[in-house]
Amino acid sequence: MEVAFYKSPIGVLKIFSSDTALHKIELVKERNDFECSTFNYRVIDQLEAYFEGRLHTFNIPLALDNCTNFQKHVYDELLKVRYGRTKSYKELAEMVGNPNASRAIGNAMAKNPIPIIIPCHRIINSNGKIGKYSLGFDDSSSIKSFLLDFEKQHS
Repeated sequence: MEVAFYKSPIGVLKIFSSDTALHKIELVKERNDFECSTFNYRVIDQLEAYFEGRLHTFNIPLALDNCTNFQKHVYDELLKVRYGRTKSYKELAEMVGNPNASRAIGNAMAKNPIPIIIPCHRIINSNGKIGKYSLGFDDSSSIKSFLLDFEKQHS
């Protein structure tokens, strides 16, 4: 597994990939220096373009080997939620074909191994509240709010 770090506007992102696919992104408190693989440079280039408002859709192969079939289906549907837009957990459940699965959708969002790229930040509560976010520490909802505002400004 290759590791790289990217200092983003929301903090330091730790990127895990193989030679052919992105496996995981997590927010970390500090950065370590690692030799970066060619694939991770591709991920970093696309993250930079995203945070500069130039990229609305990522083009990176994703490795979801540790996800259930349900989670993979949810993430496939989630990738259809357009940049700068939001859907509720219920709306995503309907997209998945199971309108009563809002809680299961929430669990899939919480376990998203590749936030930002798989845009779980675009899923909000039915009442319009932002809700929690899988990427972050104590202030994860402020990161989610930042990403939503950023996308609205650049869409």
